Amino acid sequence: MECCCVDCYQHLEWASVMGGPDVPIVPTLSYWDNDIDVVRGEEHLKVVLLREEGRSRRTTSTCCYSTLMVDHSAYSGVMFMFFEEACRVQEDDPDVPPTKTRPAESRIYLKDFDTSRGELPEFQGDPSRVHQTCCPEYVKGWNRISSPALDNPSGEKVQSLFERIPEMTLGLEEGKRILNRSDCPVGFP
Repeated sequence: MECCCVDCYQHLEWASVMGGPDVPIVPTLSYWDNDIDVVRGEEHLKVVLLREEGRSRRTTSTCCYSTLMVDHSAYSGVMFMFFEEACRVQEDDPDVPPTKTRPAESRIYLKDFDTSRGELPEFQGDPSRVHQTCCPEYVKGWNRISSPALDNPSGEKVQSLFERIPEMTLGLEEGKRILNRSDCPVGFP
């Protein structure tokens, strides 16, 4: 899924100015079973909220500012979200971009796209799956679907990880572009 929302973009801009990956014009999201195993590096993880009333909780590695997992109450503890361009999946072929291995089947929040990001790339999927806001009818109930991994977990849920690691709230104004560190509030980490 491709997302044009201001929050996804703002978080990725923040991570990028902190030294993380470049920000795509339109981020690609994928959703994964909520069953994880942190093998190493937990000491580098932080939960990041854009602002006090933020609903998405993003786990970011402070050593490279890659965004690893995103949780939202709408996911009902069944899944977590992942920014394809913000971190590599170990099983991916390093020579093949994730847009080829997991192409986006829809684009959401087109109403939030601002041309200051650059030129909006043409959507490569079915044009009927481009939406001005979120949650088209065909995704209703996706957060209640189970899987073999959830029925027989081998690790833990992201929510239990989020309880253990430090949290920081950035205090960013909704929709404000983050082009350099001076665009962030005083006391910015």
